Amino acid sequence: MQNCEVEHMSSQDLLRPLPDDTIHEAEQLEDAIENNSRASDSPPEASNRLLRRLSPFWHDRLVEAGLILSMALYYVIGNQNLGTGRLFHLNPLVSLPFLLIFALLCWYRLPFAVALLPLALPYYLQQKPVVSHYSFSIAEIALGTCVLIALVQFLFQRGTWPYHLSWRELRDRLGPFTLPIVIFLLAAGISVLIAYQHRIALRAFREEVFDPILYLLLALFCLRTRQDVARLLAAFLGSGLIVALLGMAQYFLFRNHLVLESDGVRRVHAMYGSANGIGLFFDYVLPLGFALVIAKTRKATGIFSARWLRILAIALCIPLLLVLYLSQSLGAWIAIGVAALFIVALSLRNRKAMLVSALVFILALGAILLIFHTSITAFLFEHHTNAKGVGTLTKRLYLWQSALHMIRDYPWFGVGMENWLCHYSINKVCIDPTTAHHYYLIARDPVTHVLTGLGYEPTLSHPHNIFLHIWVSMGIFGLLAFVAVLVFFFWLFARILISMSNTTSKSHPSLRWMTLAVGAAMLAALIQGQVDSSFLEQDLAFCFWMLVTALLILRVLTGTPLQKHVPMRTLRTSE
Repeated sequence: MQNCEVEHMSSQDLLRPLPDDTIHEAEQLEDAIENNSRASDSPPEASNRLLRRLSPFWHDRLVEAGLILSMALYYVIGNQNLGTGRLFHLNPLVSLPFLLIFALLCWYRLPFAVALLPLALPYYLQQKPVVSHYSFSIAEIALGTCVLIALVQFLFQRGTWPYHLSWRELRDRLGPFTLPIVIFLLAAGISVLIAYQHRIALRAFREEVFDPILYLLLALFCLRTRQDVARLLAAFLGSGLIVALLGMAQYFLFRNHLVLESDGVRRVHAMYGSANGIGLFFDYVLPLGFALVIAKTRKATGIFSARWLRILAIALCIPLLLVLYLSQSLGAWIAIGVAALFIVALSLRNRKAMLVSALVFILALGAILLIFHTSITAFLFEHHTNAKGVGTLTKRLYLWQSALHMIRDYPWFGVGMENWLCHYSINKVCIDPTTAHHYYLIARDPVTHVLTGLGYEPTLSHPHNIFLHIWVSMGIFGLLAFVAVLVFFFWLFARILISMSNTTSKSHPSLRWMTLAVGAAMLAALIQGQVDSSFLEQDLAFCFWMLVTALLILRVLTGTPLQKHVPMRTLRTSE
């Protein structure tokens, strides 16, 4: 009976439990590993004399550096979209050896390549020409290489492939997310069929839906340890730091080249098309740094003590906060501020202190709103006003009305992904003179006949609300599936925290800050998503599904069952 129970539980765990007759031996091995600084996924002993001299820590860093450098060189060489320099205009074939190096390193350390993919996300607008006129983002190229390597390894190794999972095990890892993900994929696929411009919708489906979900599946196969999750979150922070450094260089060295916007402000935008792109990406990044700053760990990974790790986290957050301020993204300020308070509140282990702090915060917030409500309202509606005196919040109210009118006419399947502009206004982005359309742009208030300000921006590419954006793009079924994913995400987030707060839990302390970081990042993205598009962009879609992936892996590492009556047994991973 006991053996049957272990067989059933194995489908609930990423790290397969040992047979009962070897559990005692495994526990001794775990204790030995816990006292060793070597990562549980350390590479086999290298045959090269130089590599043998490297410690496992520096060996892993060397592999990571090789993955990053080889893909960066492949992306830069021959990429005419990056500039006019000679390096960018070389024959793209010159860059192929670096792609081969990346593929070989992927074969050697596939989990590393999968976990480091967030470093490629911010550059999706500057795509790399691959074949003829076909261009792809660096994230798509890296993901495609990882998937190809995984398939080749599986075909050659089959049953001995170290990342093999049965269909049942994969479903167990996805848990309640399986059905919403399938419905979301189907709704997005149908939206391509009914779209006015099929080619644009198909590209959006690939970039914003199919590829990110493909990454989720690949990551569930390959990422198995705490070090893998930590590497994934560290890649987010590293990517955010690069964006911040580019933003600082743009402001302090090339400030005069920044566009003077209608409200008289020069806003940094780094590699994005608009300054809000920085804030939207930082929603997914900064909460990770905040959680690391207040993390309570006995010791840290590798060569850093917990104290120095916290200092490093603070040093990472400072440039991100500076560039967030320079971006003048009010929505991101509010979202990340709430996420920071969320982390602080959940970091209080004393429930009484948590309740008292929450009550004090609510009372203080209520008092501020009561006393300064006039000034706050004026600030919100007058923030980033254009030459006609129309603020961004005022325009958003009319934009949401336009989206609701469009949804009223296309409630079931929407108008198709990235086909909003084909129905919103007459513009040069989506136009076909042979077909007449009813356009939904509200140029004047239907009651007061005052100009709404939308007429000056006919190419607004989305309705600036995450739920309206999904509904108008892929219909009610896509929206319901997305809402279900969010509900299951925060439900699972709460279950993991409750499981780790159990006095009998033996989860490693670092798992708690990772869980807090992932939950807070999703909360920040959801908050700003009420006034902007924090999901249906290639980088943001990857960020969203990467957070879902991280939480699903953390569930297993913490031993959190999906059902209360099903116990879970996990192996502790090393520091």
